[in-house]
Amino acid sequence: MYYSLGDLLWIFALFLGGWYLWAGMAAKDTVRRAASQHCQQLGVQLLDDTVVLLRTRLKRDNRGQVRLHRSYEFEFTSTGEHRYSGIAVLHGRRITQIQLSPHHVI
Repeated sequence: MYYSLGDLLWIFALFLGGWYLWAGMAAKDTVRRAASQHCQQLGVQLLDDTVVLLRTRLKRDNRGQVRLHRSYEFEFTSTGEHRYSGIAVLHGRRITQIQLSPHHVI
């Protein structure tokens, strides 16, 4: 059985799409755990125990290698009354930034 170049390109595209989805789920879990730990350290509560992907792009790291740069948003509370947002950035496999918006401290 022989495959045409078009068939091979479709197979490659499906493989690449599957890899992207699988890597995205692993990245989201990594960011969720890091955001949860960060919130715990600061004495705030991560709401809904989830993060939401905002943006994905390609960006060079410190060594000049091109990596996926994913930005996630999450919500947290410090008092139980108000929701505040936070941002976590994953560059490749490393968390490079976790930032919480200004909030009330109890």
